[in-house]
Amino acid sequence: MNMYDGQIVKNIARAQGFSFCGISRAEKLETEAAQLEAWLHKGSHGSMQYMENHFDKRIDPTLLVPSAKSVITCMFNYYPEKELSKSTFKISKYA
Repeated sequence: MNMYDGQIVKNIARAQGFSFCGISRAEKLETEAAQLEAWLHKGSHGSMQYMENHFDKRIDPTLLVPSAKSVITCMFNYYPEKELSKSTFKISKYA
């Protein structure tokens, strides 16, 4: 994905109401893998047992989609300063 394509994706995300859109290379996350593993061992994920599943795919998106070149991450502020009408939400507030 070139810089121009990336800006188009970010503009679309912003137009859809996302608070942030980032694009990164699809590659194994070496440093983050150790951090995630420690976080899981501490039990920081609470009752979200599914977080323990597919550890290898969580740290390497190319195992999930072998031809992936980029990962697009969009964030939505689920606790906005001003209350939005219920019909505004397309996904659950806590997702």
